[in-house]
Amino acid sequence: MTNAPEKIDALIMEAASVEFTKIAALISKVYDAMPGAGITPHADSGKEIAEALYILVDNGALECQGNMRRWRDADVKLPSE
Repeated sequence: MTNAPEKIDALIMEAASVEFTKIAALISKVYDAMPGAGITPHADSGKEIAEALYILVDNGALECQGNMRRWRDADVKLPSE
């Protein structure tokens, strides 16, 4: 699916909140929402979601505390206004 990365970005932003959320929990929410967005999850979907999340953090769309490569030890949230 050619627009899957954009859909995954949108799902991440929909799942994020103004409160810090564990990256592992956010990845799980996005994974569960993929079929509703027309994306079939597969074995590497978690990694794809995480890579998209890293890019969103690097671009400032999300804030992160902790080592974002350690999904259970880091949190993300929508940026403060």
